[in-house]
Amino acid sequence: MFGKLSWSAIPFGVPLAMGASLFMIVGILALLAWITLKGHWRYLWDEWFTSVDHKRIGVMYCVLALVMLLRGFSDAIMMRSQQAVAFHAAGYLPPEHYDQIFSAHGTIMIFFVAMTFVIGLMNFVVPLQLGVRDVAFPTLNSVSLWLNAAAILLVNMSLVIGEFGKAGWLSFPPLSELKYSPGVGIDYYLWALQISGIGTLLTGVNFVTTILKIRAPGMTLMRMPIFCWTALASSLLMVAAFPILTATLAMLLLDRYLGFHFFTDTAGGNSMMYMNLIWAWGHPEVYILILPAFGVFSEVISTFSGKPLFGYRSMVIATMAICILSFLVWLHHFFTMGAGADVNAFFGIMSMIIAVPTGVKIFNWLFTLWGGRVRFEVPLLWALGFMITFAIGGMTGVLLAVPPADFVLHNSLFLVAHFHNVVIGGVLFGAFAGYTYWFPKAFGFRLHEGTGKAAFWCWIIGFYVAFVPLYIVGLEGMTRRMQHYDVAEWHPWLLVALAGAVIILCGIGFQIAQLVISIRNREKLRDLSGDPWDGRTLEWITFSPPPAFNFAVMPNVTGAEAYWGIKQKAIQQRRLTDLPDYKAIEMPRNSPTGFITAFFAVVTGFALIWHIWWMVIIGLIGAFATFVGFAWRDRSEYELSAAELGRIDGARRQARIALVEGREKGITPVEYAEPQGHGSHAPGARAEPHGGHAGPASKRIITGYGFWIFLLSDFILFSGFYAAYAVLGHATAGGPAAAKLFDLKILAIETACLLLSSFACGMASIAANVRNMFWTQISYLITGVLGICFIGLEVSEFARMIAIGAGPARSAFLSAFFALVGLHGLHVTLGLLWLGTMMAQTWAKGFRADIMRRALCFALFWHALDIIWVGIFTNVYLLGTSP
Repeated sequence: MFGKLSWSAIPFGVPLAMGASLFMIVGILALLAWITLKGHWRYLWDEWFTSVDHKRIGVMYCVLALVMLLRGFSDAIMMRSQQAVAFHAAGYLPPEHYDQIFSAHGTIMIFFVAMTFVIGLMNFVVPLQLGVRDVAFPTLNSVSLWLNAAAILLVNMSLVIGEFGKAGWLSFPPLSELKYSPGVGIDYYLWALQISGIGTLLTGVNFVTTILKIRAPGMTLMRMPIFCWTALASSLLMVAAFPILTATLAMLLLDRYLGFHFFTDTAGGNSMMYMNLIWAWGHPEVYILILPAFGVFSEVISTFSGKPLFGYRSMVIATMAICILSFLVWLHHFFTMGAGADVNAFFGIMSMIIAVPTGVKIFNWLFTLWGGRVRFEVPLLWALGFMITFAIGGMTGVLLAVPPADFVLHNSLFLVAHFHNVVIGGVLFGAFAGYTYWFPKAFGFRLHEGTGKAAFWCWIIGFYVAFVPLYIVGLEGMTRRMQHYDVAEWHPWLLVALAGAVIILCGIGFQIAQLVISIRNREKLRDLSGDPWDGRTLEWITFSPPPAFNFAVMPNVTGAEAYWGIKQKAIQQRRLTDLPDYKAIEMPRNSPTGFITAFFAVVTGFALIWHIWWMVIIGLIGAFATFVGFAWRDRSEYELSAAELGRIDGARRQARIALVEGREKGITPVEYAEPQGHGSHAPGARAEPHGGHAGPASKRIITGYGFWIFLLSDFILFSGFYAAYAVLGHATAGGPAAAKLFDLKILAIETACLLLSSFACGMASIAANVRNMFWTQISYLITGVLGICFIGLEVSEFARMIAIGAGPARSAFLSAFFALVGLHGLHVTLGLLWLGTMMAQTWAKGFRADIMRRALCFALFWHALDIIWVGIFTNVYLLGTSP
């Protein structure tokens, strides 16, 4: 009944694991008890857990990241202490436990600290900087958050029930295959990352749509703050790269659960294909993390220099160049695979070239600081520490981009030090800078400065003390993931590295103390003006914290650094801008959809890990029912009246009087002149007051645009499976080849069914647009019947092949075939479920605007399945049977 789950899954015989588990359980129970005793559950549910406000979602992302930082760093301190005492000794961590710790550390720090922190900052800041009220799809944003939280819960459950993976943070096969890792640790890893990956992909779709289609009037692309540009580049990479990760991990899951042969060492499997696929995601992932951090540093350096960012256009070009080049460097992670000198030379050169746009950014930041009124506040300290640390990490990266050098240093602690140089010095310092910089905007009071500076100095000193020794022992030949060693020259350096980790621990302690002290003294640290740093971008024009609607009236942007211009003009004139014309607005209602979806995601993921199949069914049905319930809702928005907006905004304007009269500390008046024309950084821009951008697009355009972005990611998902088929297409392992298996006559009927169903779907769209219920339903019905016929023929084809011994476990070729064609069939099946729901909803509720938007998305989805099938039919079936 409970699959593989039994009492033996709880590590009673491992004192360290049991102690950590009990500590975590007691901590969670204490927190739950405190919330219950204080009576906070209703508040948390109404204001946070069900919130679709981008600001609260951003705060919850950052809270999750900070909590997981403690978990991830505890793994790090255990690794450092183990290596410090494991000279000619076994240490205190047995090998299997040590393997779990370094695997969990990498997974947690990349996916659930760095990614989560970066997405949290993007959520909080981007809509405010764009001058709009929320992201494109608020409820989907909540779903993304809670899917990430579900994945975090699964990872932490592995501490108590079962084990975590032992194959590293990327779980390379064949070690991660069932033959060599029969436990549930790899399954925890795979299902957690699949759930988290879906949430991240939805975030990417949401932010690409938001930035490109929802901006304040006049906020042209070249007037956007640099943080919005870096968020756009990061989101585009999420859309393009995460489907590759999803496809790769799905193939490994098929190997482990159904006996496929994508990456096995038998039946034609190819483990090096995993390396190519995982790093085709993995190196763009580095830039998904670092680009928003670059954006944070750009905002911080400009603000605390009292100057516009030097070389705005070059920063934009450098950002987008990194976005593109990040897909051309993945092979430098495995120069030693034997690809040949030509291939290695190409990727080595590309890895050096990608350092150029990063160098452009460094010089632009230096020139921004040069001649500015520099204020050494805590956010700027993190930025200065980053510039030095990241430059060193970049130089070691260029060294590793030279294939002969990489042959010597590959898999050594030199590589580990380089990676941490980039991720800690770049991503984590950027997250801390953004956390300190925007904390007053989120909570209405500043963080304590003294403890913040102490935390910075502990982190920066601790980092160098911890990781410079790893460069040295790496050059001396020490490889990573060593549980014990017997080389005397390494031992002193590893003791120094442990001391560095302890100093970093002190930095974390100061950050916790900073938060506690700041909360206790929040009235002294209160931000009354909404602009505690003398900011330059639109988030500083609002309350601290901002109201749910952000802006009572969307700002009209007429040039670069929109808020700076408005503020300096008001200070110069010593009066506020004229009272705006308030109009009623609609805001999205809170929704439990994300929370409930996460609950069923945890149920389904846990059940899949332990092979509890009845629970899997319950979880999937629950998730589907949740989305049906979300689609069936009648009221998704509420209205704020013009009078209410005027009352709230009046309080904001009253708080600004001291600022415009020059009585607010830290605000520097300057000589201000209206921008020439309305361009952002150059003459010759559009002359209209809105610069050619009239404001946010309509809901229909936003929905359609967002769904196109989603379909792009789906095409990339299919491309991953097609790439596997192209590699494994001739790996028949002595079994039947394509020419002996495919019946083109049946396949022609299948194809006709799907193409005709697409035609019927088009007719349904035409009928719906003219509000003809009868022909809409008839056309949808024909679409569904033809789709069911297609699925029936595909299932019969699969059954016939399995009956003659040509199932997916027979060879790598058949594994790739069944996976690619089966993925398309799964899409058609989901489309049929969607179609049935939509037909019922249209019949019951008519041609409402929201239903028509969903009908548009369904039509795009169904037609996309036709396009994908034509590609499969041509490349798999026709070319497979050709002589």
